[in-house]
Amino acid sequence: MAMYYVYGGEFVHETYLYHVSRKDHRHNYSMWFLPIYLTFRSSASAAMGLVSFLPQVVVVAVLGFVYGQDLYFAAFAQTFAFVAYNKVCTAQYFMWYMCFLPVIWPYNSQRLVFKGLVLLGVWFGSQALYLQQAYRLEFLGENTFTHLWIAGMAIFAANNWILQQIIASQKIVPLFGSNSHDGKVARQSTKKAQ
Repeated sequence: MAMYYVYGGEFVHETYLYHVSRKDHRHNYSMWFLPIYLTFRSSASAAMGLVSFLPQVVVVAVLGFVYGQDLYFAAFAQTFAFVAYNKVCTAQYFMWYMCFLPVIWPYNSQRLVFKGLVLLGVWFGSQALYLQQAYRLEFLGENTFTHLWIAGMAIFAANNWILQQIIASQKIVPLFGSNSHDGKVARQSTKKAQ
């Protein structure tokens, strides 16, 4: 309230509304980069900013509602989806969800066995595909915008598949509520086993 009193509408826009209407026409890992690039200076630009925001809000809200009893896993799943569906996605965004892996991975049946390595391979492979096209654009000066967009769609598909695989093999451990004692015991016994 104090900041609104001091700065008014500018505070609300820069703090809360900017990310809803944000547009970035530079290439990035997001599947939305090319549609935003193509409509950047047109009247459809504002609509594209909103359309690209809606799937992200829906998916993040559903994940929070479904997995909210396991606070740590919900935070991971929501952050992973937030980054995957974001209209701007660069490499540092991956750290937002990677920091949760040490907390949730002990409750995942995949651990570091074959399937875990496959997930890593798909994740790195999709990025390598993208970076090859980005290299051609940035360093060789080739027009690879369509290829970049297709590679961004591959990253989006890979991230969705990876998240689905992690969800399918995750043991949900409630942190609060009637089962919270069981969750605390499960977390403590896992720590002791490690």
